[in-house]
Amino acid sequence: MFPTIHILAPLRTRDLQREKPRLPEYHVVVDDVTGGEIANIIRGYIEVNGEKIRFKGIAYGRYGGQNVAPRLSPVAKKRLKVVFGDVSKFEEDLQQKLVSGDFDVDPVAAEASKKKEELEHRHTHS
Repeated sequence: MFPTIHILAPLRTRDLQREKPRLPEYHVVVDDVTGGEIANIIRGYIEVNGEKIRFKGIAYGRYGGQNVAPRLSPVAKKRLKVVFGDVSKFEEDLQQKLVSGDFDVDPVAAEASKKKEELEHRHTHS
């Protein structure tokens, strides 16, 4: 009688990586961008479970690529902890969405922001 030989299938890279726990679905909206040549201040909110949670951040980078550093208030972090559990994992995900352009722009707020910036520009150059 011959011994039984078991041949294992090769492991794929994705099989070796741990599955990331999925965050609840949320939607990102940017409603204000102001700034200059080097960096911009962005303001917006995320929509999750029927509520809006505000954030702001700094978008920068001309050399070496773009980056965004979102900032959350202590109150926003408390609200996010209830929804997402791990706030740092959420912040990382939010940053990736902002850098990759996975967000909507509120057109009404964007137009108001543009007009405000044009007025400020006229006053500083008059």
